[in-house]
Amino acid sequence: MNGMLSGSPPPERSLERLQALFDYNPEFPLDSEESVIEERGGIAIHDVRYNAATGRTFGAYLVMPPGAGRFAGIIYVHPGPGSRDTFLDEAVMLARRGAVSLLVDAPWTEKAVATWGRTVTNPQNAVREHILTVIGLRRGIDLLAARPEVDAARLGYVGHSFGALIGGVLSAVEMRVRAYVLMAGTGSFTDVAVLNLPDLAGEALERYRRTLARDEFFPREISREFFEAASEPKSMRWYDAGHYLSDEAREDRMAWLSTELSLHSE
Repeated sequence: MNGMLSGSPPPERSLERLQALFDYNPEFPLDSEESVIEERGGIAIHDVRYNAATGRTFGAYLVMPPGAGRFAGIIYVHPGPGSRDTFLDEAVMLARRGAVSLLVDAPWTEKAVATWGRTVTNPQNAVREHILTVIGLRRGIDLLAARPEVDAARLGYVGHSFGALIGGVLSAVEMRVRAYVLMAGTGSFTDVAVLNLPDLAGEALERYRRTLARDEFFPREISREFFEAASEPKSMRWYDAGHYLSDEAREDRMAWLSTELSLHSE
């Protein structure tokens, strides 16, 4: 688990140039729709849909604590395969500590992963899709920050596997997020592609690697280098667990988020 605060990128990189890849129109209407679909002990689970860009809509759960207040806000992005259900139980537990969570269905959900995989096999399409995903998460942050119940100064991000990779990109362009937890991640889109796109091999793989490597925003090394690329303050923990980690990891990240976002104890 890699918990870190967002900060400035290394000086040799032009933040302004890289940020331009992920610019979006904040006035573009979110046109969000939501409805309560479940309650758990006073904690409301909303089904939400919002627009990220023309023709690109994201689905999510919004998990709301009971009562009024200025709650911390957390955005969750699942691994692949996975879905917004992946961290739902955890979001409910954190709601009891005073956090509103937005659990986004990323493009690599269990239901959509086959279609998404065919799209990102083409490296040019992959670049476009990854940029649109980051913009979609920024619009999700817009949605969270605009809610009167949410304290926009206490926002966090939790990403697992591909969600961690995307979170690494997000952390360099989205300074509204105070705390990032990136788990079992890598800094290379190609590493993820090799594991998840079996048709990507040989010359096609090399072309894919070359195309994505053109953008220095995406580091090419694995977990240790991914961690080293992050700004201070930061910390890393290793667990005796598989890719999907363990209950111990979950307890540690909830404790860390509670400290960083000033949540209360249960």
